[in-house]
This record gives sequence, C-alpha cells and structure tokens, in this order.
Amino acid sequence: MKFAHLIATTILLSAASAFGLEVSTVASAGNLNFDTAAESAISAASGSFEGQWWYGGSLSATERIGDNISFSAGFERDSIVKNVIFTRVGYDAGFAKLSVGPFFGPFNAAGSVLSSGISTYLRLEMPGIIFGSFRSDSTIGAGLAAPGDYVQEKSEVLLGFWVPNLLISARLASQSFTYKDTAALTTVDERTRYEFVAEAFQKNTPYTIRLNIGYENLKRSYVAASSDVDELGAAIVGLQATAYLSDRLRVSGGAEGALYAWGIGDLGSPATTSALFTAQIGVTLIFPPAAAEQTE
Repeated sequence: MKFAHLIATTILLSAASAFGLEVSTVASAGNLNFDTAAESAISAASGSFEGQWWYGGSLSATERIGDNISFSAGFERDSIVKNVIFTRVGYDAGFAKLSVGPFFGPFNAAGSVLSSGISTYLRLEMPGIIFGSFRSDSTIGAGLAAPGDYVQEKSEVLLGFWVPNLLISARLASQSFTYKDTAALTTVDERTRYEFVAEAFQKNTPYTIRLNIGYENLKRSYVAASSDVDELGAAIVGLQATAYLSDRLRVSGGAEGALYAWGIGDLGSPATTSALFTAQIGVTLIFPPAAAEQTE
C-alpha cells in the first residue's frame, strides 16, 4: 500500500540523521472481535458469539530533537479503530509530558479515501511515587453526512504508583468506530476495557514482565429504523515480556485471553470450549545519534 511504503521510506531515511531514532514494529492477531462486515445483528437470529479473526499491527518511529522535544510518526491497524496514520510532537518537562498532533484514517471504507482527527496525550508524575496519564483521539469534521463517512475515537485514563521493582496501575480505555454504511444503516463498533496492570522490573536485569487483568465489554450496534445490538462481556488476563537484548535492540511478546466470556442481552454466549485470545510480537531498534556512533 502506498501510505505504508511512504512511512517505511521516511523511517529508513531518518535513521541516517544526526538525531537518535527509535523504530518499533508490532504484529498482532486475535479472534475476540465481531464481524465488522456484518449488516445485521447475531442476536436478531438468536445466534451465539463465535469470534472473528483479525490481523493488525503497527510501524512507528520516534526521534528526539534536543533534550525536551520529540517527534513521532507511524501507522497502526486496530480491530476497532482500523487504519490510522499519526504524527505527534512531544514536550518533556520532567514532571509532565505532553504530545499532540494530527492523525488520519486512510482507506477504512469504500468510497472514503481519508479522514482526519487530532490526538492529545498528557502524563503527570512524581517520579518514584505516583503517575497518571490521559489520552484522547477523535475524528474532526462534519460527522456522518453521507454513506462512507466514519468517525474514529479513542480515549484512555490511567493512574498508577511505584513500589519496589513494580509499577501498579488502574486503566480505563475505550475505542469506537462509527460508520454510515448506507442512508438507512449506521454501525458502531465499541470496546471498553477496565483493568489493573502490574509491570515487574529489576535493576540490571534485561527484561520486564507485564501482567494485566480486567473486564472487557465488546459491542456492535446496528442503528436503522430500529436498533439491534450485539454485546459481549469477558474477563481478561494477559501476560507480556520484554527483553532488552542490547542497547540497540529489544523484543517483546505476549498474549491475553478471555478466562470467561458471556453474551449480554439477546446475544448467545460463546461455547465454553472456545479459545478467545489476542497475541502479539514486537521488535524495537534504537539508532543512536551520529555523534554517539563516532565515539564508540
């Protein structure tokens, strides 16, 4: 795809610049999703949730420009929000980190080439004691005026604290994709997550372990003359490990699954033998500043 090729080319050219650069790529797959091509609710036919496979990932680059300023850009493909190209400028004041920038939703629907939005992120912290972050991404424009229009939204609130060798946090996150399929039908895909996260680390140990446990609500709405809704609840647990193989390379991998999932309303629950999960693997390359390479 042209936009993915453009991003990859930009990242490779940036690697030769005078600034340090960090390039990350992640591949993911899972089946804890509704069929986003469906035009009628499963519950209308008294069916049960079976899961729909989805493949996604990301490619991004972050470059520090001076001591406090950074620039990042990349591409993400998500099971709810779908395709997103983003650019952000960040400022680090020590106790506060702020980043803001536009994002674009390319080729997410037939007849719609590109939508645009704004992304903002703020993190406040007392190092070694407590931290919190807030994020909001939302499409801007005229809304759903004609078939093919869509709105992408993502938000997150996180609050956490440090204890020896452990970061503990509570996180609330939501995503939605609203799409005007036809003049008479609008579909809304939503995911809301409530979870606790614990990340274990140890000084001079080249890996970290992240455990998350919580509740996820997955919903797909069909808004027409009358509205139908498919809704699923799931108790989620996940585990991820990150290994720092060198100063210039780290890899990560993990998975999360539904310990138990149940249909809400008229949607039938998935079979107890169903394995509903998401898995991912990632690689990050760190390119030091040209001056640093010359002194090695």
